Amino acid sequence: MVKEKRPRVSSRSCVGARQCRAPTFFLLFFLPFLACTSSPQETNKSLVKINNVTLSRLDERTLRVTMNYDLEAGVKLPLPYKSVLVFPLEPRGKLAGQVPEIEFSNGLIALDLEVPADAGFDWKDLEGKDACCVVSLKGAKDVVGSNAPQYERISNSVTVALPPSAG
Repeated sequence: MVKEKRPRVSSRSCVGARQCRAPTFFLLFFLPFLACTSSPQETNKSLVKINNVTLSRLDERTLRVTMNYDLEAGVKLPLPYKSVLVFPLEPRGKLAGQVPEIEFSNGLIALDLEVPADAGFDWKDLEGKDACCVVSLKGAKDVVGSNAPQYERISNSVTVALPPSAG
């Protein structure tokens, strides 16, 4: 009787112990850095579609935001939020303005927002390639046991160019 040589089947996928530990070491080493740099996931609900977004700087302290909106299919009014806000200068510029109550399934939103002197940014801060300007709508809801509202993105995001200085 002739014995066939069968290839050895091993339960280990790595040849040496050092090769097996290397990926685990790198994963454990870089995991804390990834955890520290990631931001919490923002809640997104597709309720409103915005388009034709424009930003205009009327002066150093006034920003005009205009956009068209359409409610997504199946969305009924009134929207289930305490208020709806427009955020025109994300990600770096933290500025928000309250949108008048949305009463129709489509229309135009036009707001003049005053940029406070202590807004935490300068127009030059927003000139970088990825510094500005992502515009979206967010709904504000009260959170039980908290003084701060919770914001949910309720529209798509539209990227527009930083408006030039007026005059």
